[in-house]
Amino acid sequence: MAMILIERWHLAVLQVRLDLSGPEPAVTADVFGYPDGVQQTYAELTLPLAAYGLSEGMHPPDRARVPDQVSATVRRVVHEELGGEAALWLRLVPPYGYLGAVPWERELVPATERPLLRVPDRLPEGADPGAAWSVAIAVNAAPGSTWAGRYVSGLILSLEHAVLAPLDVHVFADRETHDELRARFRGTVHERVLHDPSEALPASRERTLRGVPQFRRPGRSAARRAESSLVWGDWIAAGLGSRAVRALHLVADASFDGNRPLLAVSADPGSPHGPHGCAYVGGDAVRLLADTLGASALSVGSPPGNPYDTATRILADGIGLERAGPTFYSDLSADPDGEALAEAHAYVAAPGGGGRIPTAPSLFAYLQPDRVRGSLHDAWPDPEPPDRSWLGGRADVDGSETSLELVPGALGAVAGQEVAARYASVAEVPGWVAASERYLEAKAAEVLETAAVPGETPGMKQAYDRGTALALAELRAFVDRRTGEA
Repeated sequence: MAMILIERWHLAVLQVRLDLSGPEPAVTADVFGYPDGVQQTYAELTLPLAAYGLSEGMHPPDRARVPDQVSATVRRVVHEELGGEAALWLRLVPPYGYLGAVPWERELVPATERPLLRVPDRLPEGADPGAAWSVAIAVNAAPGSTWAGRYVSGLILSLEHAVLAPLDVHVFADRETHDELRARFRGTVHERVLHDPSEALPASRERTLRGVPQFRRPGRSAARRAESSLVWGDWIAAGLGSRAVRALHLVADASFDGNRPLLAVSADPGSPHGPHGCAYVGGDAVRLLADTLGASALSVGSPPGNPYDTATRILADGIGLERAGPTFYSDLSADPDGEALAEAHAYVAAPGGGGRIPTAPSLFAYLQPDRVRGSLHDAWPDPEPPDRSWLGGRADVDGSETSLELVPGALGAVAGQEVAARYASVAEVPGWVAASERYLEAKAAEVLETAAVPGETPGMKQAYDRGTALALAELRAFVDRRTGEA
């Protein structure tokens, strides 16, 4: 899907591949663009894995970096060959190991003086209904930390300043952070945004008794056993009630279970916790939580003193690659008041795009190219030349051909025009409506990813694709009918 997006929009791309064909692992980075609509490679550089601060083994990196040779090459190409481009796009070709942990934006944004945006491997993006920009902020600070209260209050003020739409914020914080915020906000309008962490465990128990399927993953490892007792997702869902949010922002320390990145949070937000009283949550559970809440935008923050910022980067990168909606990583040490993150939220909250593309080195962003077209000074390349429909016929992706012509119903399923129009001026969108959009978005992406090729794919697979697309189209029609009746 990433190459289809790149070819459709004629993006200027830094493409990075892990090369295991030689005696030693290496990384190949090439920069290409589409002058006159034809792909042209401007530079290619192959360096050993160690040049990026990565090892050949399975151990996660401590200090991943962008090699000086890569920075210099990309800077030269951007200034000499791609001066008219509004942004450079990063494509990490799966499987790419720990290359997602490399701080590409921190090094290359200052070097190129251009935004660096990551290309998702999912399309298309579903509807994001609602007139207000509603945000759920979940913060878990380690006991004794001093950053959380200032950060959350600063982020809320930054969002109020940056986002032009009406703002609806909900804060779910650990006990110490909640108490500090309550003291900061006492007697102000911001006091109402706080959700009491003493309600977390009862909310989780109540939902468990009712058999509500939420955020739990059975497993045998210690990390997965801890994850099964996680109450944060239940608390957030119960606190929001029947309302959806358009964005979810999570901030917590991170860890590794072997080579698997995890967020480490208190098992009970209402009680203090130490390093041995944590629950752990992986990327799949984070994505499930965002989808269940209806959040199109998802951001993951790495707090000051995070012992495993690398894990946070890898987790956010893996989530962003597999989501169609906007996904951000934020380094709180470089953005202590949340100003850069608030600008990124404002960018995706603006109807139809526009404004300044997020450029802060403290961020990385997975965005659909379609969201960026409104920010360009020059006309965007025609995505559908007269002689080729990008979602019809065949597209050559990494040497293999696929066809999407069998699944028009899947594309129609995520259009959501009626839902978007119905809730265009509504501040609170029902949770089931937005969650349905996220579900349709995810399922359509799965169908498109494995689309059959007529004449080559067995007839049973083609029939399965048609049946799945038809089911999605029927579900789309059902959601449209229900919203019309509401």
